[in-house]
Amino acid sequence: MLERTIYNGFLSGVSLGGDRFFYPNPLESDGRRPFNSGTATRVAWFNCSCCPGNVVRFLPEVPGFVSATRGETLYVNLYAAGNARVTMPGGSVALAQATRYPWEGAVRLTVEPEAESAFALALRIPGWAQGHPVPGDLYRYLNPRPGKVSLKVNGRRAAWTMDKGYAVLRRTWRKGDVIELDLPMPVRRVVAHPAVAADAGRVALERGPLVYCVEGIDHGGAALNLILPDRARVSTGFQPELLGGVTVLRARARALAHGAGGKAIEKTTRLTAVPYCVWSNRGAGEMAVWLPREAAGAALP
Repeated sequence: MLERTIYNGFLSGVSLGGDRFFYPNPLESDGRRPFNSGTATRVAWFNCSCCPGNVVRFLPEVPGFVSATRGETLYVNLYAAGNARVTMPGGSVALAQATRYPWEGAVRLTVEPEAESAFALALRIPGWAQGHPVPGDLYRYLNPRPGKVSLKVNGRRAAWTMDKGYAVLRRTWRKGDVIELDLPMPVRRVVAHPAVAADAGRVALERGPLVYCVEGIDHGGAALNLILPDRARVSTGFQPELLGGVTVLRARARALAHGAGGKAIEKTTRLTAVPYCVWSNRGAGEMAVWLPREAAGAALP
């Protein structure tokens, strides 16, 4: 839940420039109705400015969440390229991460204990990699089959056990030991509990820890008329020039449009989804996280 909040709820609250903010995080917008201090996009300040202050405080705290220790166990909670040094009962341990997470699920960790030392190293296996988006039954994947997690130490398959969501490696660690963790990142379709009436007949898209949305700017100004059928194949592609560099999702989908005599018709279209955390960085406009699976849930532009 912490990772989900960081990548989605928190990051979406601040613009890529770091100087404009959301208070609420709507899952749909028509681009006109004000929802954020009188606007339909981010604003520079609030009369009650809790949000910018929380951003300033929280960002420098994130490195402290990456790793943790308890007794003879060193935990890796978040995956991000960087270096850490922690104190274990047997002495200081340096840990270096090399990864392109959250765009890719491959993580390479180099362990450098001050001296040869025996301890447990626990690597968090995210819920999304285990086949469920959140604890409980509020949301579920249409295909909940877990991805096949790969874990190697010094190039060889490692023996590990699962404990409360962590893959635990117990061994004597030496300088230069390398752990390779691979978390597969298929595109997942998410549906809500049937009691959530607003999401009935709709689906959301996730990949890894990221929730995705569609924006009107990528679809001729409209997004609320888009339909994502269950049979539509979704592909991925990294675009370094877009929104600071993001992986986008694409699918051959449908769009509701005006036909002859004002009759609604469906047209084939190319759907592009971007991470929810970067929406509204290209101006106010239509946006949707939950997409209708059939035409009945779409709106005419």
